[in-house]
Amino acid sequence: MSYDLEWVELPEAVAEARSRYESCTTRTAGGLPCDHVPECSKSYFSLAEPFQFHLNISGMGACRDGMRRAGMTYQAEHRPFPAWPFKDIKDWLAADQARRDAFDAAERAASAQTVPGKAGIPEFKLLSNGPWLVGAAEIAQALDRYEEAPAGVRAELEADGLWRDWLEWLRETAVRGGFTVS
Repeated sequence: MSYDLEWVELPEAVAEARSRYESCTTRTAGGLPCDHVPECSKSYFSLAEPFQFHLNISGMGACRDGMRRAGMTYQAEHRPFPAWPFKDIKDWLAADQARRDAFDAAERAASAQTVPGKAGIPEFKLLSNGPWLVGAAEIAQALDRYEEAPAGVRAELEADGLWRDWLEWLRETAVRGGFTVS
């Protein structure tokens, strides 16, 4: 299992490439090939690489553990995602745009869920490859909690290169709208 993380607020050219890639991915799921040159996946992934962070299951486990030790996360159960209201991909492709948009909005709301009264990032967003949206406010709260953690805990965590990279990622994404987990 891997975790692919990406800024929410991408530079315009990268956001356009992502949108085109997602559109082609939906079409190709219906059996149609991507007819763009270069292919949408190649354009998107090469442009998006500087705005992504990738972890394997072990790396994410280490980051989650460090966040837990520093009080940056909290335990909670997530609410379910909306049920797929379409018969199949052909039904999705043939559906009215408003119907597809309504489903996308409901799914995005589910991926962004938090628990009122809790500070930091809910661990369920870091236990699977989503789709999850970790918002800027959640990240800012987690970073504030990190600054309040005992100096010895911070020093021990910061001795690890992966942890330093993770902290830098969190700081970058806190001012970029957060990050997605997929």
